[in-house]
Amino acid sequence: MQRFGKQNGRFDGGKSSDYRRRVMGLSTGDGKVVHHKDKNKSNNQKSNFGVTTRGGHNKKHKEKGGYHP
Repeated sequence: MQRFGKQNGRFDGGKSSDYRRRVMGLSTGDGKVVHHKDKNKSNNQKSNFGVTTRGGHNKKHKEKGGYHP
């Protein structure tokens, strides 16, 4: 079943990944992702963003038991 908005596990508080990438000065296809340091997808303050690789991002979430606290 497809879920939308807050019902979708990938919902990020209404901001797109493009927004976060622009804020952090990243370009498309550079192999990097923006990580919410506090895991709160609604907290889109630049100070809450970190830049990592896809593999590094996945590793962070596996170590912490998944994305959602």
